[in-house]
Amino acid sequence: MMEKIYFYRKLGSADFVQSKNEKKIIPVRFKNQFIRDTVVFDWSKNLWEKTDSIPDETDEILPAEFVEFPVRPSKPNFTGNGVLAAKRGIAIEDLSPCEMADYCAWRKEESRYFFNSRNFKDSNDSQKDYFAAEICVDEENLTLNLAFKKFARKEIEGRDYLNRHVESKFPVYSSVAIESPAFTTETISFDMKNGKISFSFDSGKPSEKKEDFEPWRLNQNSKREFLPFERHQRILQFLGNLEFYFYPESVLCEAYKKLSALARKFTGLSETPTTSRYLSEENEKPCYLSEMYVLTMLPCEPNLYAVLMNKELHELKFSFNYDRSDTNVLNKFLQKAQISDHRVLRKIYAGHPMILLLCMRLHDSGFRDINLYNRVIESEENREEIRYLDRKALVFFSQYSIKKRGELATMNTLLRKSEDEGPYMKDDALCMFRSYFRHIPKELRKDILEDGFTRFNHDALAKISYSVENRNITFKYTGEQKNLEDDIDGYSFRLPKTNMQMCEIGSALHNCVASYAEIVESKECTIVYAEKDGEYKICIEVRGKEVFQERIDRNAAPTGEEKAVLSKWHERHGLNFS
Repeated sequence: MMEKIYFYRKLGSADFVQSKNEKKIIPVRFKNQFIRDTVVFDWSKNLWEKTDSIPDETDEILPAEFVEFPVRPSKPNFTGNGVLAAKRGIAIEDLSPCEMADYCAWRKEESRYFFNSRNFKDSNDSQKDYFAAEICVDEENLTLNLAFKKFARKEIEGRDYLNRHVESKFPVYSSVAIESPAFTTETISFDMKNGKISFSFDSGKPSEKKEDFEPWRLNQNSKREFLPFERHQRILQFLGNLEFYFYPESVLCEAYKKLSALARKFTGLSETPTTSRYLSEENEKPCYLSEMYVLTMLPCEPNLYAVLMNKELHELKFSFNYDRSDTNVLNKFLQKAQISDHRVLRKIYAGHPMILLLCMRLHDSGFRDINLYNRVIESEENREEIRYLDRKALVFFSQYSIKKRGELATMNTLLRKSEDEGPYMKDDALCMFRSYFRHIPKELRKDILEDGFTRFNHDALAKISYSVENRNITFKYTGEQKNLEDDIDGYSFRLPKTNMQMCEIGSALHNCVASYAEIVESKECTIVYAEKDGEYKICIEVRGKEVFQERIDRNAAPTGEEKAVLSKWHERHGLNFS
């Protein structure tokens, strides 16, 4: 059975209202400081016509606001009349009469652009050119198509028509022109049965295919291939942009409810099978599209998907092919990962599927005692203790410690807490232990194995890291790395010039960033610091386009002002937080 649900934007509102029928759209342009009269588009004449009253909404027709697309005009090239020297710039009083006329026209056109920019979005900060949506559900084939309709634009009578209908005339260099309405459709299809998601974005010009547009690159027919994890991240990022900046929440919520019903039908479960965080209270706005994507891709064992799409598994190059209909998929994963299957594991896994990654960490670290595995996974505090440790550093230390003192003593060291231990101090110490192991005296190694990573032992390792890194290294950066430098809201984002400066940063912020000098030199990662009023405030680790760490003093997470300025920095430079 095929079901269709229609949504239309309520005129003059950000709300989308559900409708039983498909309606004919009547575009309306409201009177403003640039348009003398309210006009309605006559489809039969292909013209905008003045109107004294806007047509009422009925079961057959719907008036929809047609907003003018904001196009910023190019500033004319002024030469002036020669009164001022060129190096001092061109002042208004220095313009020739002809240039003054062009200047005034350009300023009016700029005003039009800023007006259109403000008017182009509704109260939910979404674009007004989206006026309708359609949800099509096929219960037999377990598919759902979500389509959004928006206005497209084209010039119809050029500059002369514009000059007759707008209060001020513009010179020929203007990029503003009257627009006539046309429609385009953006469709996202969810195939629950086959575990596929596809995109179809109509550009309005069938002959022009936007190869650089994200949905085309995500299409399975694209020439560019992505690894499963990379494709997963790109789709989530793209869907996230649609959720936050374009599509109305009411439509996405209804689509999610319909897809949830298909998921229950596909799995035979009474509740919607998902373990993702996209609808949790932590999000400022529910991420319905992201949740629908995850729901569509879930294997027969839903909890396992979060594990399969985790970055840590991807970095381990863990290869695991699975069939969505395979009911034995979890057992096959456990065998591949060399994880012992037992009752406690199954019980904890049902509510915390990521414990599989913890078990893989413990296995690679050299632990074999099932009782120690259970000690970690049964305690939320112990799970968090192991999860926040750097994986490579954890494996290195554990393998060394197990040989010296055995599994139980090593686990006690890893889980031991001291009163003066600050957040992330143990992780810092583990990383320094691994990086500078051959420089650590035997007595200090012994103290660490027996006492754990106390404040004293942490500071001793920090001194060793400082001395090792105290050789003079001047970093050379690529153009891409240099582009990360910026100034935002009083914060200066900069790249450290030498390893000595990294020592200064580590000393000021009480962290182990000095130990990163070698991998910064080899370009494995990029360290960026942010300072304000001449003081170091934030230390950041970047790899490619991903931000791995952002820490303020004593390895604390940024809050308030720092968090806001980091968000702006991410957006400007296209960075994702790992």
